[in-house]
Amino acid sequence: MNQLKYIIVTIFLLTNVCFGNIKFSAESLVLNFPSTIVASGNATFIEQDIDITSHRFSYDTKALYGTFEKNVIINYLKSTLTGDSFSLDISKRFILGRGNIVFFTDDIKAYADNLTIKNYEILVLKNNVSIEQNGNLIQSNELMYNLKTDTILSNERVKLKLED
Repeated sequence: MNQLKYIIVTIFLLTNVCFGNIKFSAESLVLNFPSTIVASGNATFIEQDIDITSHRFSYDTKALYGTFEKNVIINYLKSTLTGDSFSLDISKRFILGRGNIVFFTDDIKAYADNLTIKNYEILVLKNNVSIEQNGNLIQSNELMYNLKTDTILSNERVKLKLED
């Protein structure tokens, strides 16, 4: 009976697991019952069009909420995001990123300290934002980017440098 108290399910080596529309794999998985998954080592997480790789993630299957840490790379639609840490709330379709954020598409590369993505559509870059596009540079404290229409918006003063 006491043995049951100490059982922790750990799956080593590259393991693939599926929870509904969510797929993930990692070198090590720990399942904390009833609803938390902790993955580390080449961890990948896929939910519909969002593909996330990181060194470590924790995901709550009841709350549909995950945190991703160290060397995080998110691929979504035609864009890629990298940064120190991200949180994903699937039920609210919301992503929060912190630290050394880089966002790029085929023709845009942006840098910021933080970001939010609302409804998996409107990306808001905050703090020390700079965007490079076609040799031009836009700098601001906050810029918005529509992931579906590839449109840059700003409701703050921006500094624009045009290449000749």
